[in-house]
Amino acid sequence: MMKRKHSMTAVLFLAGLLAGLLILASSFFGQEGKLETLLKNFVRSGDVTALVTGAEGAANQDLDRSHFFIQLFGGVQRLMGRRAIVDMAEADYTVVKMDDGALTFENLSREPVDVTPHGEALVQLDRALRDQFDLPLLYIQAPQKASNDALPTGVTDYGNGYADSLLSVLAENGVDYLDLRPGMEAAAAQPDAPAFFFRTDHHWTPEGGFAGYQILSRCLDEHYGMEAPALFTDPDSYEKMVYEDYFLGSQGKRVGTLYAGTDDITLWKPKFETSFTYSVPLNAIERTGPFEESLLFPERVAERDYFGGNPYTLYAGGDYNLARMTNHFNPDGPRILLIRDSYSCVLAPFLALNCSEVVTIDLRYFKENVLDYIEWLDPDLVCVMYTASSTRLPELFQFFGAEEKPGFRY
Repeated sequence: MMKRKHSMTAVLFLAGLLAGLLILASSFFGQEGKLETLLKNFVRSGDVTALVTGAEGAANQDLDRSHFFIQLFGGVQRLMGRRAIVDMAEADYTVVKMDDGALTFENLSREPVDVTPHGEALVQLDRALRDQFDLPLLYIQAPQKASNDALPTGVTDYGNGYADSLLSVLAENGVDYLDLRPGMEAAAAQPDAPAFFFRTDHHWTPEGGFAGYQILSRCLDEHYGMEAPALFTDPDSYEKMVYEDYFLGSQGKRVGTLYAGTDDITLWKPKFETSFTYSVPLNAIERTGPFEESLLFPERVAERDYFGGNPYTLYAGGDYNLARMTNHFNPDGPRILLIRDSYSCVLAPFLALNCSEVVTIDLRYFKENVLDYIEWLDPDLVCVMYTASSTRLPELFQFFGAEEKPGFRY
């Protein structure tokens, strides 16, 4: 009799747990699922056998079958109020929930590291460009998503401190830089400002990338004489198609949709006429057409696929070793070489509007001699844009003598 009592208690507990999960699931999926129907029938009938035998099949129909346990685990963690979820397979990718419910990766470096060598590497690059090619360098500091005042107690992020230290080295050595953080913080504080970062991913949204582009465009005009029409930086010059609940980011994929929900992503289409060729030689990609067909990849949002898709690559297609964006309507514009990481995916297409050509290099994959390529390309400006958040500063610095420091990761 005692065993039966305990069994019934366990079943009722699990039923209550599943009911809580289904409340979460309904809020995300917007409709009653098989599990919710099963539980309602159990409440009415008390048929434990029907509940137990039907639960697995109903769950597999409601949730992505191959990721059911990620979904279930994330849902349970949310019900328990957990703010940090350790990834047992890859501890570097422990997910932390910030005060506003958005996710970030925890910085596992318990003590800050010295980024002075990385700043000195940029100084060396600046001097090489000026001495060999009489060519300016502009370092662009992208903002990061995490901030210490939004993290749980006991979790520290050093990203903004790293950025400040890096920029101080550049300032001391006369290297031009543009810090996007103050301008974007001011823009984000405006009434009805859109989210500049995805809820479930560490990257900025198209709205965030466009805000960064607006600041960069002003800088190029004021300091380098690279003027562009005002309509390019006017958000009203674009049609916007919102794909609702379409994106589960790199942090969200580790904890499932039930833990922090999903993200919308917006396709920005110029209302003005455009024509580009986008070529990625190593990947045999060449696309010619208007902005939204050449520089954007609408096929990346052709269907919703939370775990298998990456709608972020709607912009620029993703991270390629070398890519060229040729603007057929601005043949006399500047040619800019942008040394970049994944944050530039959403910014580079907008920047291409201002230029005759934007060439992007991702040094995680580009293994040629950078200076030799610059000599051949003959750009008007070299830009380097990275975030100094809890990610490892990339291979650029190894090209100029800086050793990789522990505590950084992509």
